[in-house]
Amino acid sequence: MNSEVINILTMAKVIQTAVAPVFLITGIAATLGVLSNRLARITDRARQLERKLKVSIDEDFNKSLTTELRALLKRSRCIHIAFSLSVLSALLVCAVVMCLFLSHIQSINLSVTIASCFVAAMALLICGFLSLLCEVFLATRSMRRGMIFADIDIND
Repeated sequence: MNSEVINILTMAKVIQTAVAPVFLITGIAATLGVLSNRLARITDRARQLERKLKVSIDEDFNKSLTTELRALLKRSRCIHIAFSLSVLSALLVCAVVMCLFLSHIQSINLSVTIASCFVAAMALLICGFLSLLCEVFLATRSMRRGMIFADIDIND
């Protein structure tokens, strides 16, 4: 077989190998969309509460608003961490794809680098999902405490 044909076939195998990480990037992008939406809702709610806090003179009401604002701040921190970790994970997956092609084009063994980047990307993604889970727990806890839906009786 011609060496040019062999080279094209091996490049095709590299492309096939790179497809799975590209799908992973797509999944991470979807996760980033979810995180962005959650952060936008938290930000909108915090702005709404800040406006109420500026005009209210009732001390008890202001205290409850401040408590809810603190809870929203904790939630936004979790989302920020999840977002950052997910973006770093996506960057490492991109590095995996790039290293796959560089390894083939330059004929150098980057298997340890590729494996390390992929493992690090998965670890970052796991931590990002854990941070998202923490934010969901905080949101649920806030709701149960009556900070968001104070006028709803749960026993009805």
